[in-house]
Amino acid sequence: MTKEVEDFVELSVPLTGFSAFDLYGTGMAERYLETTQQQVGAEQFGEFWAAWKAAVADGGGPQGLSPVHLEVARALTYLWLTGAWPRLAPAAHAALRRQVANEEFVVAPESYVEGLAWRTFHGHPSGAKPPGFGTWAVKPPAQPDTAALREGLGLAELPFRTGLTAEVALDAVPGHLLPGLRAARHIPPSAVPTAAERPGSSKEDA
Repeated sequence: MTKEVEDFVELSVPLTGFSAFDLYGTGMAERYLETTQQQVGAEQFGEFWAAWKAAVADGGGPQGLSPVHLEVARALTYLWLTGAWPRLAPAAHAALRRQVANEEFVVAPESYVEGLAWRTFHGHPSGAKPPGFGTWAVKPPAQPDTAALREGLGLAELPFRTGLTAEVALDAVPGHLLPGLRAARHIPPSAVPTAAERPGSSKEDA
């Protein structure tokens, strides 16, 4: 285990919300570091890593990073959670001058199995790492709240300001300012309005 890999794991903790023990336990740390360097570029990755290291040292978070570095941080988090490198935002892809295709791919067969997303709900990937006979009858433990996660990981409280006039805690951010489709979070499928009819069309045309 090299010092570079150790630093990579240590600074991936605040990105993923998982402890260094969990990250090492995937057995994918070295592979993920190599993948990120290859996909971002050695020089660009060095710049991102220096910016992220400075943000963590100051007790801050990713909100202080540049848009391109934010996209790299998102991709790295996605990699740890799913075992796949995601498609980057076109603007970030262009700014990084990447010489590889901008498409999502699974890093390795074992990376899918070791994706941290499975652990967020105490599940397991289909066909791999079964929890054992009868465990489906055991109620999973309650999910810790944000404060408990931050305390367990030794992270300071981070303020959020996106779309707001002043800094607030994450729990105080209005729902309509959170990422993702609002319809998916607040409106049941049966209440989602259907698309409007095209001008001049009729039900008989359908």
